[in-house]
Amino acid sequence: MGEGLYRSPNGRTAYAEPFEDLGPEDVDLWIWVYDDLVATVRGCLGSSWQPVTREWRGRGECVVARNGLHEAWLYEDSYARVHVTFGVRRDLDTTAALARSLVDDRAEAVFDWLQETYDLHVRTSAWTSAKRMARRVAA
Repeated sequence: MGEGLYRSPNGRTAYAEPFEDLGPEDVDLWIWVYDDLVATVRGCLGSSWQPVTREWRGRGECVVARNGLHEAWLYEDSYARVHVTFGVRRDLDTTAALARSLVDDRAEAVFDWLQETYDLHVRTSAWTSAKRMARRVAA
Protein backbone atom coordinates (compact mmCIF):
# COMPACT_ATOMS: atom_id res chain seq x y z
CA MET A 1 0.00 0.00 0.00
CA GLY A 2 1.24 3.48 -0.84
CA GLU A 3 1.84 6.48 1.35
CA GLY A 4 -0.83 9.13 1.76
CA LEU A 5 -0.09 12.71 0.81
CA TYR A 6 1.35 15.00 3.48
CA ARG A 7 -1.04 17.40 5.19
CA SER A 8 -0.49 19.96 7.93
CA PRO A 9 -3.44 21.41 9.85
CA ASN A 10 -1.31 24.50 10.57
CA GLY A 11 -0.84 25.75 7.04
CA ARG A 12 -1.30 25.46 3.28
CA THR A 13 0.75 22.94 1.33
CA ALA A 14 1.70 22.41 -2.29
CA TYR A 15 4.26 19.94 -3.51
CA ALA A 16 6.94 19.83 -6.18
CA GLU A 17 8.79 16.89 -7.69
CA PRO A 18 12.27 18.35 -8.20
CA PHE A 19 14.01 14.95 -8.18
CA GLU A 20 11.85 13.18 -10.77
CA ASP A 21 14.57 13.01 -13.44
CA LEU A 22 17.40 12.02 -11.08
CA GLY A 23 18.70 8.55 -10.44
CA PRO A 24 19.49 7.27 -6.94
CA GLU A 25 23.20 7.35 -7.74
CA ASP A 26 23.11 11.14 -8.30
CA VAL A 27 23.57 11.93 -4.60
CA ASP A 28 25.43 15.22 -5.08
CA LEU A 29 22.85 16.38 -7.61
CA TRP A 30 19.99 15.51 -5.20
CA ILE A 31 21.62 17.71 -2.56
CA TRP A 32 22.11 20.55 -5.04
CA VAL A 33 18.49 20.32 -6.27
CA TYR A 34 17.16 20.34 -2.69
CA ASP A 35 19.33 23.33 -1.75
CA ASP A 36 18.11 25.13 -4.88
CA LEU A 37 14.49 24.47 -3.86
CA VAL A 38 15.19 25.91 -0.40
CA ALA A 39 16.80 29.00 -1.94
CA THR A 40 13.87 29.42 -4.33
CA VAL A 41 11.32 29.17 -1.50
CA ARG A 42 13.25 31.75 0.51
CA GLY A 43 13.44 33.97 -2.57
CA CYS A 44 9.62 33.95 -2.86
CA LEU A 45 9.29 35.41 0.63
CA GLY A 46 9.52 39.08 1.60
CA SER A 47 12.27 40.94 3.40
CA SER A 48 10.68 40.34 6.81
CA TRP A 49 11.55 36.64 6.53
CA GLN A 50 14.70 35.19 8.09
CA PRO A 51 16.35 31.98 6.89
CA VAL A 52 16.28 29.10 9.35
CA THR A 53 18.73 26.20 9.28
CA ARG A 54 18.71 22.85 11.02
CA GLU A 55 15.38 23.28 12.76
CA TRP A 56 12.81 20.53 12.66
CA ARG A 57 9.09 20.80 13.17
CA GLY A 58 7.41 17.50 13.96
CA ARG A 59 8.57 14.38 12.16
CA GLY A 60 10.72 15.26 9.20
CA GLU A 61 9.45 18.79 8.60
CA CYS A 62 12.38 21.13 8.04
CA VAL A 63 11.73 24.82 8.77
CA VAL A 64 13.52 26.93 6.13
CA ALA A 65 12.28 30.46 6.91
CA ARG A 66 10.31 32.41 9.52
CA ASN A 67 8.87 35.86 10.08
CA GLY A 68 6.88 37.33 12.97
CA LEU A 69 3.71 35.33 12.21
CA HIS A 70 4.55 32.47 9.87
CA GLU A 71 7.00 29.71 9.02
CA ALA A 72 7.78 27.94 5.76
CA TRP A 73 8.78 24.30 6.02
CA LEU A 74 9.55 21.40 3.71
CA TYR A 75 8.68 17.73 4.03
CA GLU A 76 10.11 15.12 1.67
CA ASP A 77 8.04 11.95 1.39
CA SER A 78 9.12 8.47 0.33
CA TYR A 79 8.10 9.18 -3.27
CA ALA A 80 10.66 12.04 -3.46
CA ARG A 81 7.97 14.72 -3.51
CA VAL A 82 8.85 17.82 -1.51
CA HIS A 83 5.84 19.34 0.22
CA VAL A 84 6.20 23.09 0.80
CA THR A 85 4.02 24.41 3.62
CA PHE A 86 3.36 28.02 4.53
CA GLY A 87 1.86 28.12 8.00
CA VAL A 88 1.48 29.60 11.45
CA ARG A 89 4.50 29.70 13.73
CA ARG A 90 4.11 27.10 16.41
CA ASP A 91 5.39 29.40 19.18
CA LEU A 92 2.73 32.13 18.87
CA ASP A 93 0.42 33.02 21.71
CA THR A 94 -1.37 36.34 21.38
CA THR A 95 -1.04 36.76 17.60
CA ALA A 96 -1.95 33.19 16.55
CA ALA A 97 -5.47 34.19 15.46
CA LEU A 98 -4.07 36.97 13.26
CA ALA A 99 -1.53 34.59 11.74
CA ARG A 100 -4.24 31.99 10.97
CA SER A 101 -6.43 34.61 9.32
CA LEU A 102 -3.62 35.57 6.91
CA VAL A 103 -2.28 32.10 6.03
CA ASP A 104 -4.48 31.29 3.03
CA ASP A 105 -3.93 34.49 1.04
CA ARG A 106 -0.25 34.75 1.83
CA ALA A 107 0.38 31.07 1.09
CA GLU A 108 -1.31 31.34 -2.29
CA ALA A 109 0.81 34.39 -3.16
CA VAL A 110 4.00 32.48 -2.24
CA PHE A 111 2.87 29.46 -4.26
CA ASP A 112 2.13 31.69 -7.27
CA TRP A 113 5.76 32.89 -7.16
CA LEU A 114 7.12 29.40 -6.55
CA GLN A 115 5.06 28.03 -9.43
CA GLU A 116 7.03 30.22 -11.83
CA THR A 117 9.95 27.84 -11.19
CA TYR A 118 8.37 24.50 -10.22
CA ASP A 119 5.28 22.61 -11.31
CA LEU A 120 3.20 22.45 -8.15
CA HIS A 121 0.49 20.03 -7.14
CA VAL A 122 -2.04 20.19 -4.32
CA ARG A 123 -3.68 17.46 -2.32
CA THR A 124 -7.29 16.70 -3.32
CA SER A 125 -7.73 13.78 -0.90
CA ALA A 126 -5.53 11.62 1.29
CA TRP A 127 -4.31 9.71 -1.80
CA THR A 128 -4.88 12.02 -4.77
CA SER A 129 -3.60 15.34 -6.02
CA ALA A 130 -4.04 17.73 -8.92
CA LYS A 131 -1.89 20.29 -10.66
CA ARG A 132 -2.12 23.59 -8.79
CA MET A 133 -3.82 26.33 -10.71
CA ALA A 134 -2.21 29.75 -10.27
CA ARG A 135 -4.52 32.54 -9.17
CA ARG A 136 -5.55 34.97 -11.85
CA VAL A 137 -5.08 38.62 -10.96
CA ALA A 138 -6.94 41.30 -12.90
CA ALA A 139 -4.65 43.77 -14.64
